[in-house]
Amino acid sequence: MAQLEAGGGAAASLASPFHFGARPAPTPRDAGVGALLIWVLLECGHVVRAMADGEPGAGIALATSAIVLLGGLVSSIAGFAFAAVAGSAFAHLAIDPLHAVQTMVVCSIAMQCYAVWKIRESISWPTLWPMVAAGAVTIPAGVWLLLHSGGFNYAVAFGAFLVIYGSCVALRRDARVFQGSAWRDAAAGALGGITGGLAGFPGPFVTIWCSLRGWDSMRQRAVYQPYILAMQIVTMACLRWLAPLRVDLAQNLRYVPFALLGAIGGLAVFRRLTTRQFHLAVSVLLVVSGVGLIGRAA
Repeated sequence: MAQLEAGGGAAASLASPFHFGARPAPTPRDAGVGALLIWVLLECGHVVRAMADGEPGAGIALATSAIVLLGGLVSSIAGFAFAAVAGSAFAHLAIDPLHAVQTMVVCSIAMQCYAVWKIRESISWPTLWPMVAAGAVTIPAGVWLLLHSGGFNYAVAFGAFLVIYGSCVALRRDARVFQGSAWRDAAAGALGGITGGLAGFPGPFVTIWCSLRGWDSMRQRAVYQPYILAMQIVTMACLRWLAPLRVDLAQNLRYVPFALLGAIGGLAVFRRLTTRQFHLAVSVLLVVSGVGLIGRAA
């Protein structure tokens, strides 16, 4: 009788329309993604309302948002090249070069903060410090070049180098591994500082150097992504110092949610790549970066 009652109770429980499986509790990550989506929708609403009211620059703001989102998605797969992808598109919109660099730096800082937090446990500080120190010293020279020269010859030459190098890496099968040292790390960081200040693009030289070391994908990202973040912060500080009247931080913050949304998607793709696929993605982005730099100079 007791068994029958127990069985009947179990059957009643299963048959009850109010019996549901346990749902997982929301995580802080879910809450963060939800807040980000709300932020994106709010910014989209502002742009749509501005276009409806016929405000000047509303179309440019919409195009910039789309470029930042796509650039964040593509570049976050390998962890660099946002400035090249976005910058070449900004050039076709005829955006002021200084304003374009500011926008790219602000959005890159946001994306790199997210990426560095996600890979924080893998960061290699001994390799990173010489790069950061050398890059911080050379960034002011790059910012000065941005403010006082068009940088046409630099863009064409550096862009051609990236196209050739990226193509060679993508086509070759055997890669030579180079030994590292603090001086070599510092040299790569110093070159990245110049390109970071001049074009908002500090990543290529350090990315190339990390790939020449023969490291796996996570170890590479754990070096050059914190480096890029540090360089972008220093670049923004230099811009505030050397061109304080032309830096509008609040105006550029409107594009941050689009950059973050792209970064989340790109990092999700990265986690599904094999080492070979990652190296191929890096090579392709180097070529894209070179084409982008040449396109910006044209």
